[in-house]
Amino acid sequence: MSRLFHSSKRGICSGLSMAWLLLRIMVPTMAIVQVLKALGALEFLAHLASPVMKIFALPGEAALAILTGGVVNIYAAIAVAVNIPMTAKSMTVLAIMVLIAHNLIVETAVQSRAGTPAAVMLTVRISAALVAGFIFARIIPDGGVILGRTAASDASGLGQVLVSNVMSLLRITIIVITLMLLVEISREFGLMDRFMNVLQWPMKTLGLHRKTAFVAAVGLVLGLAYGAGLIIDETKKSSISSREILATNVFLGTSHALIEDSLVFAAVGANLLWIVVGRLVFGSIFLRLVMPLAERWAGVRKIAGECNSETISP
Repeated sequence: MSRLFHSSKRGICSGLSMAWLLLRIMVPTMAIVQVLKALGALEFLAHLASPVMKIFALPGEAALAILTGGVVNIYAAIAVAVNIPMTAKSMTVLAIMVLIAHNLIVETAVQSRAGTPAAVMLTVRISAALVAGFIFARIIPDGGVILGRTAASDASGLGQVLVSNVMSLLRITIIVITLMLLVEISREFGLMDRFMNVLQWPMKTLGLHRKTAFVAAVGLVLGLAYGAGLIIDETKKSSISSREILATNVFLGTSHALIEDSLVFAAVGANLLWIVVGRLVFGSIFLRLVMPLAERWAGVRKIAGECNSETISP
């Protein structure tokens, strides 16, 4: 009981700290979106971006959410998205694109330190987001209620926008705190390590070496920073080849933080099944298709030691 109490306390404190950080990002972003709406800038952007966004079955305003997510993070993108009228389908397509290509400046730098050239990872993640958006816009069924709220000129309209934004923030805060609580409890009782060990086996089926399967499993659940951090640590020990690093980084680029990030988007109306299973399946296929091109571009050489019986070639 003592271990449960202390791990729960750590989880709640971590969750509150993270939630406060996210609120400091999302609240100003939501305010900026409303200012852009009032000035007509968002409508102008929507008009310019509409032809391109139609390819992904998204409204023109969604371009701002995609750009914001790419430069900042998914929470900034959500702060924009909840103020745009979208169906469950369009929110799901947007979620998949943003979940693949978000926080590109920081995360690309992390993956570069983990052994993959920045230009390769940027190209891989942006291309994957565009291809995924095109595909999922055509296979996800149409329909669903309008999720976003447009800003109205009267007080009731503005009040409705405020309530909608506050409810979105509340749902996300609850999810973040709950997840951090569960993570800390799982770590305290060794459940997280067991879960990661189980995930090693499906990671191997993707062509990942046994040494990097655990790294990929960690990134898949806890996020790219965790996965890349382990890659950096293993690289210092000279136990991971350049090809294994590239394969792991490409996979994590499209399929990281599969639980937390997906639940946060589900809280604002995206379909959880599509953004979890769909992104994982897409990421697996994408890895097999682009690895030969990525290897050539990154200048990765296959050496005899990498082509042993333990390595499954994608």
